Amino acid sequence: MANLNRVMLIGNLTRDPELRYTPAGLGVASFGIAVNTPIGKDDEGNRKTETLFVDVVAFGKQAEVIAEYLRKGSLIYLEGRLRYRTWEDASGNKRSKHEIVLNNFQFLNTRGKESPQEVAGIPEEDEDIPF
Repeated sequence: MANLNRVMLIGNLTRDPELRYTPAGLGVASFGIAVNTPIGKDDEGNRKTETLFVDVVAFGKQAEVIAEYLRKGSLIYLEGRLRYRTWEDASGNKRSKHEIVLNNFQFLNTRGKESPQEVAGIPEEDEDIPF
């Protein structure tokens, strides 16, 4: 029987990414995102949304890029897989959580007032392209 473990989400970072390095020098970034889902309207006609908070972990160059360019509130599209992790806290209590291990991502906005084109070094449409 076939199995599939794939997650695709668009959401806003709930905190600045935390970048650490393994003893081997591999970058590891952890951050959270909030995903809002419309669920209808209330009695007064106002839109209601359900918010899901998800922890994400990225490795290698992806971790370094995310830590450099994204901040709390940044909008991101991500693809990854679910992972269930268990550990023991400082008090000896068993803890567990589901998190997403990042495979692919795309910035949907940038920090500050820079456009995605400015960050990537792409000329704006009204500028002459030199080729």
